[in-house]
Amino acid sequence: MIISGRLLRSYAALVGVASASAAGVACLGYWPTVRFAGEDTVGSMLVGCGVSWLASCIGAIPLARALSERSALTVSVILASTALRFVTVLLLVAPLALSGWVDRTVLVLWVAVSYMVLLMVDTAFAVHGIKRLIENDS
Repeated sequence: MIISGRLLRSYAALVGVASASAAGVACLGYWPTVRFAGEDTVGSMLVGCGVSWLASCIGAIPLARALSERSALTVSVILASTALRFVTVLLLVAPLALSGWVDRTVLVLWVAVSYMVLLMVDTAFAVHGIKRLIENDS
């Protein structure tokens, strides 16, 4: 499969939005994490945000492909993106939470918070992309 420049641009835009959102969540989450769980749990918060960021990047692959091919985004593309995101989180959170390397409560809390924020941002980005495709086709 040949990767087009349009695909790379679409994917880079999705990853950029996810990166900015994850960084924003981490910055906003620093103070409450330190206040309620202690300064030594900031790493667990960052790992939790990183898990959600990675899941968002992996879930963006089908969406970037659909946007780059200028195909109508169907329900299957959105479902594939959501499924990839969810499976990625499950595959990463379970071993991390059970490993003992991070504070389990802080990790799971920040995965949940950052997952929801990134899901909202990615959904808004997808809707914007769909509207652009529809407007360009008409």
